[in-house]
Amino acid sequence: MSLPDIAQNVLLYIPFGVFGVWALRGKRLSRTALVLSLLALALAYSAVMELLQMLLADRIASTLDIVANVGGTATGIALASPAEEAVTIAAARVRRTGLMSTPARYLLAGILAAIVVAAWYPFDITLDVSTLSERTRAVRRDPWLWPAASELWAQGARYLLLVATMMFCLPKLARWAAPVAIVVTVLFAVIVDLGQLGMGSQPIGLAALASQAAGALAGAAAALLVTLVRGKEYAAA
Repeated sequence: MSLPDIAQNVLLYIPFGVFGVWALRGKRLSRTALVLSLLALALAYSAVMELLQMLLADRIASTLDIVANVGGTATGIALASPAEEAVTIAAARVRRTGLMSTPARYLLAGILAAIVVAAWYPFDITLDVSTLSERTRAVRRDPWLWPAASELWAQGARYLLLVATMMFCLPKLARWAAPVAIVVTVLFAVIVDLGQLGMGSQPIGLAALASQAAGALAGAAAALLVTLVRGKEYAAA
């Protein structure tokens, strides 16, 4: 069994441990009993899967798979509480921005979904880390990986629309809406680009990221200009 296979099995079972803790926490189990129950479930499930693989000619059963799966479950158990705390803190901070109450949040969600679909389709998602070398070969040869000019304009336009919409979804941040929207949008762009790069179907490089960042800055400037003009109109009225 190779190291990529071990990493894949560990990653696959981390959610099993995280969601298992969240699901069983209300069953009045002690911490020790909860952990042992989840590890036993992971062990039993993994063992059954490996036994079934022995019936298939194209699969090879391995005890290391079971060890990796149980290890991933244990990692998920350890991460369950910190993950829940992080989600709770993030949710509280998002509510303070006004995002969860503004009607424009539905438009924002649609734009986010459209960008992800355009970048990741046909969604060749895999946990097999052994394929990353081949998938990132193009950008490793040329980090900028310049696309056609039309694609750069399209990238900029997508993120211009995204950051402008996001600014109007953060009414409680007032003057901080622009910098927060820009930072969040650029971080989102990095995540989407890394996902697109990892899938390999549409390699992307730093040129596109620069175009996305430029679009975000232009979108923030446009939204601020609209806000300023509307403010002057209200003052004149």
